[in-house]
Amino acid sequence: MELDVLTRSLLKLFVLPPGALLLLLLIGWLFAKRVLGRVLILIAFLGFYLLSTPALLRTLASHVETIAAPEPAELRDSGAEAILVLMAGVRQINPELGGADALSTLSLERIDYGLALHRRTGLPILLSGGSVRGDTRPLAELGADWLQDRAGVKVVTVDSDSRDTWENARNSAETLHRLGIKRVLLVTHAFHMPRAMLSAKTAQIDAIAAPFAFKHTPAELAPPARPVDWLPQPGILGQNYLLLHEAAGLAWYRLSLQ
Repeated sequence: MELDVLTRSLLKLFVLPPGALLLLLLIGWLFAKRVLGRVLILIAFLGFYLLSTPALLRTLASHVETIAAPEPAELRDSGAEAILVLMAGVRQINPELGGADALSTLSLERIDYGLALHRRTGLPILLSGGSVRGDTRPLAELGADWLQDRAGVKVVTVDSDSRDTWENARNSAETLHRLGIKRVLLVTHAFHMPRAMLSAKTAQIDAIAAPFAFKHTPAELAPPARPVDWLPQPGILGQNYLLLHEAAGLAWYRLSLQ
C-alpha cells in the first residue's frame, strides 16, 4: 500500500490515459512501417476517441459508481454522529490570492455537499486530507478555513497528515476513537466512494456512504441513447481518467489486502 509519490506518478503515466495512449502512439510511430506499429496507432486513436465520448463515460461510471446515495429517510435515521469529508486536491500559486494555495474544484464540491448535509442534519463536520507532495498547505486546513470564512461553520477537527484514501481512513479512525464518535456519514464523490468505503471498513470505521455527483443515471431512469453521445466532447477524457483511476486504485487496494 505504501508507494512514494514518484512511483505512483510513473504508474499512472504508463497505466492510465492519456499517458498510456501516448506511449502506444510513440511505439506505433517508431514501428509505423510494420503492421504492429499501425495496429498500435489505431488502438491509441480508438482509445482517445472512445474516452472522449459521453457514451463510454456513462458506461464506465455505471461500473465504478456502485454505491447508491442514501434516501433522505436513511440519512435521518442513520444514527450518524458526524460528517467525515475526504478532501481531494489543491490549486497552487493563485495570483488572485497573493500566490496562496486554494482548494481544487473536487475539494470544493465535497466541502459543499458536506455543508449541505450539515445544514440538513445538524451533525458536526470533520475533514481529512494532508499535502500529498508536502509542498502545499494541508487540504483539511484549507477546507476548515473555507468553511469558517464562507459559511461560518467551524469543523470539529482536521486530519492534516493523510496523503491518500488509505491514510484518510486510518488517521480518521484514530481521531473518531479519540472523540468517542461511533458512526459517521462519509462524504466523497460517487466515483471515489467504493475505495473510500473499503478503506473505512478496513480501518474499522462505521461509515454510512453519502456519495454525490454521479456521472451515470440508473438504467431505469436513464434517458434513451442519442447519436450525439458518441461524438467526442471536451472535458470527457478527464472525467473518464478519474473513473479509470478509481477502478485501478480499488483493484490495487483489494490486492494489497489479500
